[in-house]
Amino acid sequence: MDYVAAGLLVGVFGAVIARQMTGRGPGVWTIFLAGAFLTVAAGVLSISGAEAALAAAGPTLLFLFGLFLFAGALQESGALDRIARWLVGRAPRSTDLPAVLFVGFGVASAFLLNDALVLIGVPVLLAVASRTRAPPVPLLLTLCFAVTVGSVLTPFGNPQNLLVAVQSGISDPVVTFVRYLLLPTAINLAIGAWYLHRVLGPSMPADERAFDRIREEAPPLFPTDGWRDRLRRAPVLLLFPGTMVVVFTLDVTAAVVHGPIVPVWETVGAGAILLLLLSPGRARIATQVNWELLLLFAGLFVVVGGAVAGGVIPAVERLLPIPGPGRPLPDLVGIAGTSLAGPQIVSNVPWVALQISVLQGLGYGPSPAVPWLALSGASTLAGNATLLGAASNLIVVDLAERAGVPLRLGTFVRYGLPLAALTIGILVVCLWAGL
Repeated sequence: MDYVAAGLLVGVFGAVIARQMTGRGPGVWTIFLAGAFLTVAAGVLSISGAEAALAAAGPTLLFLFGLFLFAGALQESGALDRIARWLVGRAPRSTDLPAVLFVGFGVASAFLLNDALVLIGVPVLLAVASRTRAPPVPLLLTLCFAVTVGSVLTPFGNPQNLLVAVQSGISDPVVTFVRYLLLPTAINLAIGAWYLHRVLGPSMPADERAFDRIREEAPPLFPTDGWRDRLRRAPVLLLFPGTMVVVFTLDVTAAVVHGPIVPVWETVGAGAILLLLLSPGRARIATQVNWELLLLFAGLFVVVGGAVAGGVIPAVERLLPIPGPGRPLPDLVGIAGTSLAGPQIVSNVPWVALQISVLQGLGYGPSPAVPWLALSGASTLAGNATLLGAASNLIVVDLAERAGVPLRLGTFVRYGLPLAALTIGILVVCLWAGL
């Protein structure tokens, strides 16, 4: 083992842990970029090796870039705000808000990156809390929990799913994700809605008159007129659902009738390019891309590539209670257990990137897909255990604190940890049973 490579990996992930725990220091993307530079400068990875790592990351980065463009355009068009206000209007009473929002935002997060969805969800829910004199914290907790549980379902629900879909080599990723994760996600959304209605619903003593006015003002989900002008101003309203339909159609065709295999990232990338060409506000849309996350991914791939080249990954494999392929239940329990704990230390995206190399080193191939789905699903659901487990949580905390609403770690863990443990348990049972 190359001890310089080991030192760099420990140093980079140690810096991330310190940043997560203290909230101070450079951003996580800066840490990984610095780690990538040091990996090359120290000779752990040659320049050509770094180029190869970035080339391997290309599909993931393009996929992520396309999804961010779509999310930015939807936000610019007002569609996300409309969906959020429509969801609020579906609750018969204010005490029903946690359950209704949990299911609604959960379903939406399966098709939009959860990090993008919370950007519009936080201001809408803070406005609802202000107008109805309801406590904002239960609403914000509901948002965090919802986008975590719902985003498990598809490769484009969150960045770690995207990493697994592209890097694991599983075939027909959209069909595969939905095939194995639809039932556990539906169960988790139903149970989670019941749970939040019980534990958070009673804490919503809102002004019911004010809440009734908000319900009356809630717009219909789909406008009934003016679509020609609306589509001219915001072609994303047609291009985004159209791209998703094409993605699902191609994946289903490849899986069912063995049609041509078109990588998901190519379809999403083509749709995003078309969006830029047709959108009058393309410059504003481009500014809403999360460039920091793209840079984090680029640096992360180089750092992990250095760890692989330096022989560090086999040492990590020996530390984890994952037996290797061939033992379905121990495999699932080991992967899910480590994926519950790991994201609390380094957040879920870096954890999954490291684990992909570890699992490949242990002999896991593209088939069967179940271990990979356990990795993506459990590491995502682990985001509900603590605030540190998911980037979307940290975005909510940041936006809430700017509005003067502190979201405490203890409060989050009190409600989130039982939900995380329950949903991961359901995921493991469903995957083990092949449901």
